[in-house]
Amino acid sequence: MSLSPIRKINSIWVHVRDIKKARTFYHDVLGLNEIWYDEEGESASFRIPRGPPLSMHVQGKGEPGRSAGTVSGIYFSVADVKRAARAIERKGGTITDRPEKKPWGNWNATIADPDGNEFVLTD
Repeated sequence: MSLSPIRKINSIWVHVRDIKKARTFYHDVLGLNEIWYDEEGESASFRIPRGPPLSMHVQGKGEPGRSAGTVSGIYFSVADVKRAARAIERKGGTITDRPEKKPWGNWNATIADPDGNEFVLTD
């Protein structure tokens, strides 16, 4: 049995349309700490507690990858999904799927950044 050469997730990247709106959302609404910001490169990175950096940049014309405003496939662990969703909404965030108990037992809610990139909150 061979071991995988993959050791960990190094970073997570999403495309955005407006880096200033994205920075406000990830810092002010989600409460993540900014690691770096490159105004010229229209990119920024935020620290996810106990996880890899979440970075974003404005997708250039013809650049490959998912367009801004798509499902990211990223799940954020939170202690209380309903409470986290309410807090995000109070700070101006968008809840696209309200908190719901799933058949497998977890609570999930889906949030979206200003560009429509969706993330799932899960307990």
